[in-house]
Amino acid sequence: MTRNLTLIKSLAVAGAAGLLLAGCGGGGDTPPSGSTDAGADGSTGGSTAGSSFSVMEDWEGCEAFDDLQPIQDYMGVVGLGSSGLVTSKIGAGLDGEAFTCEAMADLAPYEDAGREYPGNATITVGGVPWNSDDEATENFQSRVTQLKDSIETDGTERTNVQEGELEGDWDESYLYTGQDTTSWYINAIGRKGDLVVYTFLYYTEDPGVMFGADPTLPFTHEEIIPWVANDYMSQTLTDLLAKKESGL
Repeated sequence: MTRNLTLIKSLAVAGAAGLLLAGCGGGGDTPPSGSTDAGADGSTGGSTAGSSFSVMEDWEGCEAFDDLQPIQDYMGVVGLGSSGLVTSKIGAGLDGEAFTCEAMADLAPYEDAGREYPGNATITVGGVPWNSDDEATENFQSRVTQLKDSIETDGTERTNVQEGELEGDWDESYLYTGQDTTSWYINAIGRKGDLVVYTFLYYTEDPGVMFGADPTLPFTHEEIIPWVANDYMSQTLTDLLAKKESGL
């Protein structure tokens, strides 16, 4: 089964508003995940009974990922951008192979002289279901390679870089975190069987710390990294597999 990796390289590391706007556009000519190359009549191959793709091919991203509520709660999100939560089915968003939920979020602000200076975050969570473990393995490896290549070539100097694996019941996983002059990145990708799951977080430095005052955010960098890598990703996998059995 031949499929094209449609993940845009900058998605995992940019955290830019344009990515969310692109996700709203519908991605009309992106082939659905799980399909084969279209034949002369425009038809595509079907799904394999019982596979993750056969169950999840019509899932809405934000419904599948509970409107990102665990992340919103942990990060103390106080508001969402004008687009709100951006939900996509497979074939409809920026990552055409995934069902995704994305948001640009405001974090707890620092107040000074009657003005508020909020923190900002870009949150993207995706699920990439396949018809077989082999397909998912190839896709996982392609995504990790693409992420690493993008980090190496985007020209941004990062410090406090950490690379490793996720805790939990994964067959394989990859974690990358780092910091540039104003922001932090957390990129987590895992595969379990025929399902790939990822979380990309981009958030600005704590507003209070930037102003030389007490922190305003309810978490530190040292806390959120293991929370994403060990708690959130593992629980998200558990929830998705439960929904696969019971229905979304």
